Amino acid sequence: MLRGTIALALTLLLAPAAVVAQPSDPARDAEGRQHFQAGRDAFARGDFASAATEFERAYALSRRPQLLYNIGRAYQEQLRWDEAHRSFQHYLDAIPDAPDRAEGDGGLRIIEVAMTHADPTQPQVVVVERTVPVALPPPPEARPWRTVFWVVGGLTLLTGAATVTVGIFADQRYNELLQICAPRCREDDVRDMSLRTGLVNGGIVTTGVLLAGSITAFVLDRTQRRAPTGVLPRVSVAPVRDGAALVLQGSF
Repeated sequence: MLRGTIALALTLLLAPAAVVAQPSDPARDAEGRQHFQAGRDAFARGDFASAATEFERAYALSRRPQLLYNIGRAYQEQLRWDEAHRSFQHYLDAIPDAPDRAEGDGGLRIIEVAMTHADPTQPQVVVVERTVPVALPPPPEARPWRTVFWVVGGLTLLTGAATVTVGIFADQRYNELLQICAPRCREDDVRDMSLRTGLVNGGIVTTGVLLAGSITAFVLDRTQRRAPTGVLPRVSVAPVRDGAALVLQGSF
């Protein structure tokens, strides 16, 4: 890794010599030194983005190649490998006999290796797959008596409706016979009335039985759905003076 403190010290040491070697605008040099000082302070406190900006401004004013080393160090700390590599390469090209040439070449090789493997400035996306338990709804409760209630109830309605219909026609026929042939009617008419009467009576009995069955199924269904609320009491008889006592043990 290239050492930032050596680069900063090197720039300070070489800057006066460069001023003597080449004439320059004193105002630009003064402004360049201000930007260099600001960049060094930013680098010291870890603000490498500001340091790179200030060093770039100082280099634009003074064109001192030593500043390219500091620019490369600031970019290297930000993992901006392309800018760091370009700055170090320009530094070594500008000063072929730099005293830290070997260190600069080694730093370039390190940056090139990092550039060939990955670009750390790009965010890495990690996808983690995990199984999320899903609460499934409980299976439907088995309610056979409910099915019986609906089936028997439907048959009760059909039988009741059929009985009422047959009863209405039987009543109408009976009234007609009273007007036509009462009190003596033909045997066919008598058998017809007997059949109608038997159907009505049978329908009434069947409807009553089915109705009782549907009510029983409804009660059993409601009883099955009602969960027990406690332990059923235990009944016992305890002898007492002049009789016996009924003892309930447990809770409802």
